[in-house]
Amino acid sequence: MPSRARFLPRLSATATMAGSVARVLLTVVFFAAAAASVVVAAEDGGAEAVAALLKFKSALNDVDGRLSGWDAVGGGDPCGWPGIACSAELEVTAITLHGLNLHGALSAAVCALPRLAVLNVSKNALNGPVPSGLSACRAIEVLDLSTNSLHGTIPLELCNLPSLRQLFLSENLLVGEIPAAIGNLTALEELEIYSNNLTGEIPTTIRALQSLRIIRAGLNDLSGPIPVEISECASLAVLGLAQNSLSGPLPGEFSRLKNLTTLILWQNTLSGEIPPELGDCTNLEMLALNDNHFTGGVPKELGALPLLAKLYIYRNQLDGTIPMELGDLQSAVEIDLSENKLTGVIPGELGRIPNLRLLYLFENRLQGSIPPEIGQLSVIRRIDLSINNLTGTIPMEFQNLTYLEYLQLFDNQIHGVIPPMLGASSNLSVLDLSDNQLTGSIPPQLCKSQKLIFLSLGSNHLIGNIPPGVKACKTLTQLRLGGNMLTGSLPIELSLLQNLSSLEMNRNRFSGPILPEIDKFRSIERLILSENYFVGQIPAGIGNLTELVAFNISSNQLTGPIPQELAQCTKLQRLDLSRNSLTGVIPQELGTLVNLEQLKLSDNSLNGTIPSSFGGLSRLTELQMGGNCLSGKLPAELGQLAALQIALNVSYNMLSGDIPTQLGNLHMLEYLYLNNNELEGRVPSSFGELSSLLECNLSYNNLVGPLPSTAQFQHLDSSNFLGNNGLCGIKGKVCPGSSASSYASREAAVHRKQFRREKIISIASIVIAFVSLVLIAVVCWSLKSKIPDLVSNEERKTGFSGPHYFVKERATYQELMKATESFSERAVIGRGACGTVYKAVMPDGRIIAVKKLKSQGEGSNVDRSFRAEITTLGNVRHRNIVKLYGFCSHQDCNLILYEYMANGSLGELLHGSKDGCLLDWDTRYHIALGAAEGLRYLHSDCKPKVIHRDIKSNNILLDEMMEAHVGDFGLAKLIDISNSRTMSAVAGSYGYIAPGD
Repeated sequence: MPSRARFLPRLSATATMAGSVARVLLTVVFFAAAAASVVVAAEDGGAEAVAALLKFKSALNDVDGRLSGWDAVGGGDPCGWPGIACSAELEVTAITLHGLNLHGALSAAVCALPRLAVLNVSKNALNGPVPSGLSACRAIEVLDLSTNSLHGTIPLELCNLPSLRQLFLSENLLVGEIPAAIGNLTALEELEIYSNNLTGEIPTTIRALQSLRIIRAGLNDLSGPIPVEISECASLAVLGLAQNSLSGPLPGEFSRLKNLTTLILWQNTLSGEIPPELGDCTNLEMLALNDNHFTGGVPKELGALPLLAKLYIYRNQLDGTIPMELGDLQSAVEIDLSENKLTGVIPGELGRIPNLRLLYLFENRLQGSIPPEIGQLSVIRRIDLSINNLTGTIPMEFQNLTYLEYLQLFDNQIHGVIPPMLGASSNLSVLDLSDNQLTGSIPPQLCKSQKLIFLSLGSNHLIGNIPPGVKACKTLTQLRLGGNMLTGSLPIELSLLQNLSSLEMNRNRFSGPILPEIDKFRSIERLILSENYFVGQIPAGIGNLTELVAFNISSNQLTGPIPQELAQCTKLQRLDLSRNSLTGVIPQELGTLVNLEQLKLSDNSLNGTIPSSFGGLSRLTELQMGGNCLSGKLPAELGQLAALQIALNVSYNMLSGDIPTQLGNLHMLEYLYLNNNELEGRVPSSFGELSSLLECNLSYNNLVGPLPSTAQFQHLDSSNFLGNNGLCGIKGKVCPGSSASSYASREAAVHRKQFRREKIISIASIVIAFVSLVLIAVVCWSLKSKIPDLVSNEERKTGFSGPHYFVKERATYQELMKATESFSERAVIGRGACGTVYKAVMPDGRIIAVKKLKSQGEGSNVDRSFRAEITTLGNVRHRNIVKLYGFCSHQDCNLILYEYMANGSLGELLHGSKDGCLLDWDTRYHIALGAAEGLRYLHSDCKPKVIHRDIKSNNILLDEMMEAHVGDFGLAKLIDISNSRTMSAVAGSYGYIAPGD
């Protein structure tokens, strides 16, 4: 028993051990079976993923073979394929194919991947529609289809993705409206749909997106108001709706968006005042409201935004003063308030902004002097205060702005000297102080840093020489010094400046010869030396300036021949050698300058014949050769100059022979001067086809026969044909044998017979006749007294004002039709012989003026007036010149769009239905001063100068601030079209023409 008792415990331990082993084996078997099932499931899931991905790939065109690793050979493992990411369970969760140059269509086959959270195919070349089947991707969180060529609408089905947090559809070709169902995407945090062709209004259902942080929908054609409901998106940090057609006010309720950091609404048609409530958006870092129609003042509340770094509200219609509170923007880096109607002075408080790098206040109506506090902006890089009414001097503190790169103060009334150390300790690269009243000399330190690229000091009263420091400025590309009183010789040192492409020294007192070293200006493109006192000959080395595009050395005292080497300047487009004392013949070689657009050789002593090679100048728009000693015949080849539009002037020469019939081929020509020659024969009947002519002076030749009977010639003043005894068909000289001549003969016979009959009338009858004659004389005198008004009214029909080359006001012909009620009489605000001016109320509420020119059959001067206004005002930019928005050509109808003048014309206020007594003397003085400023700009500062030719009270237009704007440029022309000797009578209304013009 005892031994048994000792044995039993051993049996119990063995049994326990066996049970444990059994349990372990069972566990191993269980997990082995489970693992096997997992492997089988993974293999099945992997096969499905492979199939879905390969189907997705099959719709693509893999141009560069970037998806060649997507291969099902050997069962395939998609988790190792390029662009594929998987979870720990080996399920595909992300497809990222960004920027792989993939073409073809987008397939929804990937939605068979149940765990797919990210699909990114951005920056490819995919086309076709966005598949509505993507709504089956129920786990998708990030959908990025941006920067492709997808078209069609945004599928409504995409709004059913419950987990979608980021939706990127920007930079495609999508059309249609933003689905209202977008409010169903309650998990959405980022919505980027910018740069498409989306239309319609922003749906108010967006209010439901409480997680939304970013909206970027710019560069579409969205319209209507900005929904106030956006203010309910409490998480919103970025709102970008720029470059759309949104209208109406900016909701003040946006003040509720406490997380808003960026508000970008530029280039829409938003109107009303900028809400002062924006000052409550204390996290705002960027506010861009530029290029809209906002009115009112700049809210002082904006100064309470502690984090605001960039403030852009330029190119609106803001008025009032600049609030001094803007000086409290301690985080501001850039402030741009330019191109508004701001008045008053520049607040010195702006000088307190420690990190300000850009300050643009140009093209306003600011007055007073530049605050010296601006010179305390220690890190400022760019300052532009140009086109204002600023007075005073340039603060000496500007010399201390060590980071200053860009300073523009042009077109003001600033006087005094240029700070002597300006540029000495800064990185100045652009300096434009032109069109002011600056005196003294050019500071020698301007280019000490050797970074100055653009220097413009023109139209001031500067004296002295060009300092050595400027001559040695190696970085200079443009040097503009015209319109001063500078002296000295042509600085050949400038020829060492390899980057110098433009040199303007015109209208100064430079003298001496043009040295042969001029051939060292190898990089020069514009060389403008006119209106100085240069003497001697033009060096032959001028031909080495192979980059030369414009060469003007007119109005000097040069002698000798025109160097034939000029023909080597094959890029030359504008050549002006006029008003010198050049002699010899015109080189035939000039006819090889095929890029030439303007050639002026007038007022010299050139002799010989006009080169027939000029017929090859196919791009020539202006040819001036008047006031020389040219002889021989007019070359028929000149009729090949199909682009000749501005002028053909060969007046005051000794040309003989017949006028070539081929000149009638110059259908674009506006000004033709053949006067004061020895031309003979008849005026070619082909001249009747010169439909663009504004002036044709044939006076003082030996011409005979009738003039063309077209309306063009019938409307020309008879002074254009004086001194041709054989000419007929003009006013006061009827051609023999015409019906009018026969009628005159019959009338004379009747009068003779009547006179004989009167001899036998009794004394009583004579008395009665005398009384009758007295009565008739009274009536005739009464009628005659009215003739000047009739003539004035007739000749006054010249048009209103016109266009600008770049279209600033976007409008279609259909929109203009609607804005003017189909050009109804109710919208008429003015009339002229060339057309009618209408008040147009645009869809956004903005008012513009539209001039509708008559069709060619209605007015003979229509097309020429249209071109004259466009050509003259294409580059004019001045606060006292009417602002042109653009032009529209529709079939036979030409429309010109320009700024609406709320107070009409000065003539209307003084003489019309409006009460002229409302104009007190201060207002009249202000108007006169503004008009004078506009004329001064046209006559003195435009390049080339502009003659208005029809200044009168009806052409002085007044805006809502009673600011004067010179308008109606239908008769204007450039001052260089013809000189004072060759300019014939001006065919316009009885307006003022400046002496010497």
